[in-house]
Amino acid sequence: MLSTSLLLSLPLLIALIAAVIWLAVWRRRQLRERSRQRAIAAAQYGWYPVPPNPWLMQVTENLFQRGRPGEAFAGDYRGRGVCVLDYTYTTSNGKTQQQHAVHVVALNLPAALPPLTLTWDSGLKRAFGGRDLELESEAFNDAFRVACADDRYASAVLHPRMMEWMLFNPGLEWQFAGNALVSWGVGQFVVPELLPRLEAMAGVIDRIPAFVLRDYGQTVS
Repeated sequence: MLSTSLLLSLPLLIALIAAVIWLAVWRRRQLRERSRQRAIAAAQYGWYPVPPNPWLMQVTENLFQRGRPGEAFAGDYRGRGVCVLDYTYTTSNGKTQQQHAVHVVALNLPAALPPLTLTWDSGLKRAFGGRDLELESEAFNDAFRVACADDRYASAVLHPRMMEWMLFNPGLEWQFAGNALVSWGVGQFVVPELLPRLEAMAGVIDRIPAFVLRDYGQTVS
């Protein structure tokens, strides 16, 4: 025979289970609706859903760490191929875990270029971030870090007009990865918010000197 306390707690338990189920269903519907709305917004620019690109997944893993791809879209921007990918990964301090949502954007380059990564600078990075290339602009050096195996090549890419463009777009971090310029941001991508980023990325590509593409670039078939 069930005890009185158990009988009294049973309705509460049922209500709790029902609430959890309702919340899971509601969240699933919200995610589906958000995905549908994003697909509609992407279609306005001719972008379409695609399976996650294995190459871009590897680039993203190298930027962050092993994780799980989400939705991906492909299309073009100002005549250049573009691919966007949602990505999540988990970090742990040994006691708790934290899930991180990011997105990456890849915009085609005229040729495949050697690796070069430009990231925001900070006091912590200056203390523990390793070697950083110093260029003639003090404002640029204070704002960004340059990771590249070839100083001469990096200096050729980051000429005064390029540095000026980056100081005009201080929120942009990027790297050359093969025949693409790749940038990244926190959270799942929102289509309207991608447009300023893509414009800034296109400006970087437009400012790559012709001799850099000629001397360092490789044609991709």
